[in-house]
Amino acid sequence: MDFLKPDVQERLSKEHFEFRKLMEEHVAADERLQCLVNKVRLSSQESLEEAALKKAKLRAKERIYQIVQEDSRHRNS
Repeated sequence: MDFLKPDVQERLSKEHFEFRKLMEEHVAADERLQCLVNKVRLSSQESLEEAALKKAKLRAKERIYQIVQEDSRHRNS
């Protein structure tokens, strides 16, 4: 995630439970997607899983972005 600086990620991972959980979910979904992408052909169930994983990754990324923005505003005030 290009908007996420390593020092901010490390700090929020230690201090913010929801952030840490979302990062774990994002990584797990990404790893599973990579397994599916490497397959020559997907079953219909795998195609549905792929779509669900992409949505889950996007939701996690959007919430992570919100948390980072909230943290930034809080630290700058």
